[in-house]
Amino acid sequence: MAKPCTTPLWPCAMVGAAAAMAGLDGAGVIIHGASGCYFFADSLIPDPVNCTYLVEDEVIFGTGERLHEVAEALVPFSEKIVVINTCVPATIGEDLGPYCAGCDPLIIDAPGYCGDMTDGYRLALAALPTETDPSREGVNIDGLISTDPFAVGNRMEAERLLACAGIPVAARYCADTLASAMKPAEMTVTALPDVASGIGQSVGSLCGLDAIESTFCALSDLFPDADSGPVTDICEETEELVVKACDRYLRVNDPPRVALFGMAGYIDMAADLFSTFLDAEICGAGARNQPPEGSLCTWAPDLGAVKRMIAAGDPDLILGSRYEATLAPGVPFVQITTPIRKSSMLCHRPLIGTEGVLWLIESVVNAEKKEC
Repeated sequence: MAKPCTTPLWPCAMVGAAAAMAGLDGAGVIIHGASGCYFFADSLIPDPVNCTYLVEDEVIFGTGERLHEVAEALVPFSEKIVVINTCVPATIGEDLGPYCAGCDPLIIDAPGYCGDMTDGYRLALAALPTETDPSREGVNIDGLISTDPFAVGNRMEAERLLACAGIPVAARYCADTLASAMKPAEMTVTALPDVASGIGQSVGSLCGLDAIESTFCALSDLFPDADSGPVTDICEETEELVVKACDRYLRVNDPPRVALFGMAGYIDMAADLFSTFLDAEICGAGARNQPPEGSLCTWAPDLGAVKRMIAAGDPDLILGSRYEATLAPGVPFVQITTPIRKSSMLCHRPLIGTEGVLWLIESVVNAEKKEC
């Protein structure tokens, strides 16, 4: 019997599907549901989304007329109408295609009960009719979900590293035009594995120094004109900076006991860095999403699970969101996932690539720094 999830901390599949499609310029995204669904999604997704604002009358007498009205208004401004179906209309089971102003819509059935945000994100991209283009140069960048506060920084960092190796960027999922996303290149590098789309042949990820070097080694074999030497040099320089900073930290501090909460890919990367360079003890690793096989993480989707992990681990450093900071108010804290509250994040900092490694180590060292 499935364990109930009380006070869930992670958005539902509908939010992930809407985030995927709203990140493609040219898609007119309609959240087909109530105002609560829309306002929740809109609070997390930086790109424009629209809504049918269903009320009791539509639920009882049919939602088609309201959907037609919204779709018709969007047609002049959109290359493709995309309808994200939510829980209530999905349960009703209406055929929505005929109500979309004759515009051949893409209808994505992603009600909240079919999974979490990462499930909805992958579901939406699986529904997108993409076809790899062998003549398109470069590699795609995958794993850029706009609800991630590091998504823009991750895209910029991935583009920077690829440019250092002389490899052009093709499609970006999801921070691109709709036309570009429909015709990706054959090869793909992944920023965040948790939201890998499966589009194109995966070459590797950019989460952590070992992953970066492995990925660019593979890219060198696939792109004869590429030069991964500059990226290798950057990784070596980054490691030297990290070793120096961590050695200085450990002269003054004991190795930290760290509890990690957020996306499984980020947690696994952070745990490896802290164990390697800070001799840290990982006393808790709770993933908001279902962790993949081989991950260090356990699934911790609700406030109760997180509270139990913090109490059992007794950490002296926590990485997570404001939820974790509230549960352990006296413990040094670094924010790596939503929600972001009581602070603003305006700069486009990455959490992948070499700059992401440097920011993560810098943040942890500064969070626990003691005066000599």
